[in-house]
Amino acid sequence: MAEQVKCTGGEHPTNAAGVTLCHKCATVLSEDLKHAAFLWGDIQTSCARLDVGAASVGSSGYKEAQLAVNLDALDKAQTLRVVLGGWAAHLPQLHPTGDPMRLALWLITQMNDIRRQAWAGDFKQELRDAINGCRRATDRAGELVFAGMCPTDVDGVECGRAVFTRPGRITAHCPACKSAWDVSEWRGRALDYAGVHEGTPAELSRMLSDPVTGEALPQARIRQWVRRGKLTPIGENSDGKPVYQVRKVRNLWGRMKASPFGNPAAKKQVVLAA
Repeated sequence: MAEQVKCTGGEHPTNAAGVTLCHKCATVLSEDLKHAAFLWGDIQTSCARLDVGAASVGSSGYKEAQLAVNLDALDKAQTLRVVLGGWAAHLPQLHPTGDPMRLALWLITQMNDIRRQAWAGDFKQELRDAINGCRRATDRAGELVFAGMCPTDVDGVECGRAVFTRPGRITAHCPACKSAWDVSEWRGRALDYAGVHEGTPAELSRMLSDPVTGEALPQARIRQWVRRGKLTPIGENSDGKPVYQVRKVRNLWGRMKASPFGNPAAKKQVVLAA
């Protein structure tokens, strides 16, 4: 009986003759290549520090002088470029050069050939490591807002990963299952689901600030409600920090925005009308 060939992407059989990367691992690699193409624009923005400023939501607004470039993001971007270009050079086909986004999308079209290469598993792992490095560098460079809990069905079980995105983006990508969702519709459903959950003021600021409209709930305002006795903690997290119910904070914010005394824009309209 012929010995089963192990998949280079993990300790399991390939289940196909003549290939070194099983169908499941090849699918993961294709999804990572899509994500690499999407991520390239974000990491370039972080390299140029064009995303600074968003982190001031809920803070004093003070910022230290910073370098004109983000060296960490630049290093991670270069790593991603080298991984894509280096493994593409192992294929006999002529490949795009100079644009990692185009190269990542081109590599997806070559998946049938990649699956037959002895180095396919190494490519899969190196790409995942490079993507994770870029994601960490990008996450540190700018504030993210809560988009929702991923509802994707994965082998009969809901993914359930908390997903964050950048202010102004209309789509969000789940880092766990790589699904993409429309932020406005998905986030509305997710926040209703998350209404009984809790978080620290910093976490609640991220959850409730809207990534599409840019409407922000600063964590300083949540702490102000606590000091005034309008909000009380319902417990503590694993770090011993007080946590507050999402639904109660949403209701407070909603009442504040509806009141001309809590909403400067509405107050101005009342004054003009008078």
